[in-house]
Amino acid sequence: MRGRISLLLLLLPSAAMGQSIVPPPRPVSPVVEQLHDDAFLTDAERNALHRHHGTWEQEDLQTARQRAEAALQIGHWDDPVFEDPNLPRVLVARAAWRRGERRRAFELLIGETDQEARSLAGRIAFELGEVEQSNALLKEVMQQGGRSSAVEMARIRAVRQYALSSGRTGEAYQSILDALAALRDEQDPLYWDAMLEEADVLSEKHRYNDAAAAAWEALELNPRLALVWYQLGQLAVRMFDFEGADAAARTLRRLLEDHPLAALIEAESALVRRDVEAASEILEPVLDRYPQHPEALALAIAAAELANQKQLSAHLESRLRASGPGDPRPFTTIGRLLSLHRQFEQSDHWLEMALALQPQWAAAHIEQGLMRWQAGQDSRAMASMARAVELDPFNLRAANSLALLQSLEQYEVLETPHFIIRWSPGIDEALVRDMPEQLEAMHDLLEERLGWSPAERTTVELYPDHESFAVRVVGMPDIHTVAACTGPVIAMEVPRAALGSRHLGGYDWVNVLQHEYAHTLTLDRTNYRLPLWLTEGLAVSMEIAPRSWETRQLLASEWAEGTLLDPDELDWGFVRPRRPQDRSLAYAQSWLMVEYLLAEWGQQGLDQLLDAYRDGVQESNAFPAALGVSRSRFHLDFLEWAGTRFNEWGLLSTPTNAQLAQELFESDARGDHRHRRRQGEAMQRGMAQLLERIGLPADDSSHMVVWPLPTQLDLGTLDVETIELLLESHASHPDLLYESIRHWISEGGPMDEELLERVVRYVDMRPDDPAGHRVLADVRTESDPAGAVEHLRMLAMRSTDDTQPWLDLAKVQRSLGDYEGALDSGKRALRLDPYDPQLRERVAALALEAKSLDYARHQIEALLLLEPGQPLHERRLQAIDAMLEE
Repeated sequence: MRGRISLLLLLLPSAAMGQSIVPPPRPVSPVVEQLHDDAFLTDAERNALHRHHGTWEQEDLQTARQRAEAALQIGHWDDPVFEDPNLPRVLVARAAWRRGERRRAFELLIGETDQEARSLAGRIAFELGEVEQSNALLKEVMQQGGRSSAVEMARIRAVRQYALSSGRTGEAYQSILDALAALRDEQDPLYWDAMLEEADVLSEKHRYNDAAAAAWEALELNPRLALVWYQLGQLAVRMFDFEGADAAARTLRRLLEDHPLAALIEAESALVRRDVEAASEILEPVLDRYPQHPEALALAIAAAELANQKQLSAHLESRLRASGPGDPRPFTTIGRLLSLHRQFEQSDHWLEMALALQPQWAAAHIEQGLMRWQAGQDSRAMASMARAVELDPFNLRAANSLALLQSLEQYEVLETPHFIIRWSPGIDEALVRDMPEQLEAMHDLLEERLGWSPAERTTVELYPDHESFAVRVVGMPDIHTVAACTGPVIAMEVPRAALGSRHLGGYDWVNVLQHEYAHTLTLDRTNYRLPLWLTEGLAVSMEIAPRSWETRQLLASEWAEGTLLDPDELDWGFVRPRRPQDRSLAYAQSWLMVEYLLAEWGQQGLDQLLDAYRDGVQESNAFPAALGVSRSRFHLDFLEWAGTRFNEWGLLSTPTNAQLAQELFESDARGDHRHRRRQGEAMQRGMAQLLERIGLPADDSSHMVVWPLPTQLDLGTLDVETIELLLESHASHPDLLYESIRHWISEGGPMDEELLERVVRYVDMRPDDPAGHRVLADVRTESDPAGAVEHLRMLAMRSTDDTQPWLDLAKVQRSLGDYEGALDSGKRALRLDPYDPQLRERVAALALEAKSLDYARHQIEALLLLEPGQPLHERRLQAIDAMLEE
């Protein structure tokens, strides 16, 4: 599926494709266990260690203060213990702050003199919009530190908050990490609070893998840290690791049955999957419990915006502003989530609000720059990203993106009626000159098929290598695809096989662009509210290349096994596949579902469904509104319809292999006995070897078993005689025909009339399998060139990166005098490798034979770009110009 990729997939950090960053519930580090077992500890000291490292039992919590500290660890912020008037005010304030009650928390801290309290008061004053008071408190704390781990931690947090609020994160970043390292490694190696803060700092810089490592270290020192599990859950959601996010939520609920942080992870996960209804249901009890919680309010606002519920969004916004009138974090969260779903205008609105609260908030500038770049607003994106890098030069994603945006200013530009093409000056112009005619033809075709045309031109950006393309689509050079659509912009790496790892190789750029442009049209038509499966299914259906035989086999196999993707998991088969084949299956199944939709409801049904999504109708309601059936009913009917298609493709052979096995068992054919004896002997040998490994005598018959005959049959293990025996009864069985042809060819048998008749029958039954076409193409190229053309074309159409099948077809077409057909085939080959000078020369020769002098001249001009200064090309150009004058 190279060249077709969802934008969500492009936002994945590299670790998202591997192991989950969320660990299973874990015990404390052996170092901590050894410390607890120290015989020289008093009971009071041992109990204090248990409380600090989260290994306490309920009887270890003897005082109100001890119970409050334990409640803060597990995130039980509304524990009744916080109502105890004798508790230190800083503990009560911290619980209130975590509930979102920031004004009450700040009032509790007024007059407190210890550094932890004043550091927290400085942070809360910032969130309340009291910047001068915040800075005064933070500066005071920053001058202290060092006497104890807690005091030093308070100083580090004050430094970080002051840097964030004053736009000096670049200056402070390394010093903060150094201070945390000194606290963790030298002053107090078992002080988990330092690891918790380090994980948060690294996450802020988009260093997700390093952040996860720091979080794991914190959990080894205290497995009951709710905030760390929440951090990991948030990271998992951002990496589309929904199973990891669920694991984090489950662990939080082991700490506290109705844990609010577990609900927040699940709500954000639902929003990322655009399940607005589920997110709203999850958030409702959280907001009933904590009506001022900033993250809960932010997620609820994002849900209301995605559902187009403006009145609800405005009401929630007023609550959010009242809770933290100076806090840009929740507004940034809203903007990020809306940008993820390509609601660019709304995203910009919320990010502007974040920056209105705190103009020096680097995170909002970064999100706004990335969002504007996706929306094709390059100049505005550059302004946002330049400011972000100025405020936070250590954010690699921002720095890489800014560098590429600046280089884009030097790109050449070519405009057509419906496209703007941008490319790096140099030899890429050879490809660019091929594009206008192809792009405009593509637009006309898709406009007719989809009934839509964007109001603005679509920008096509050509990137000269894989690294710059990867930075364009995710901000970091670690993605493995060749093209991506953000809506108004299609970015693509040039299809080039040269220069090793700088490129992913050649591909049919027209086919890939047609897929991506289908995204542009469908997303624009629905205001970017289309579910992933439908936008991908429509894009695949618009491709020029037909579905491969392997794709059809995959679909039929999964259908037979009952493992086609359920509706709820289909979208995320693209982004977070559970099995190696799930991403390919998601593309294929979505395409087949679109085919079913069109077969049953026609273009009108598709238009009605697209209209429903455009109007903000959620998927569970869109199907009944547009098609008159529920989504589950649609899926069940699709499965039944798909079985009919698989049978038409020749992929549901009758009798089945199991039935063939039973038939062989009942037969007295000699080949049957020989085949089964070979299987039985192999099984007995395997059992003997197993018995020897476990220490039992291999010749002891009491341990042996009588092996049953297999219920499934691997036809590839059958000999020729057995295949022929079965064909006598099942002459039109495609699997048996395939095996008989394979045996015949592998043994070097002559291509006689009987074999040719079998191949023809096989092709009739399985017209999409290239195997039969390859045999007929080889045979007929010599004996019947005209008859070979259809088979050569079938093979060429399924070639995604090899020019030879198209050149083979062109050769036969030339031999038949079909020079225009040969030129068309040469053009198709050129789409796969437009940077090959020899191929350009061959296509120029084909153009001359077809008397297409203008196109021949076009190829020579391209050669002058690919091989500048070559005198032969200059002479060729002069010769063609002379011919054109005549």
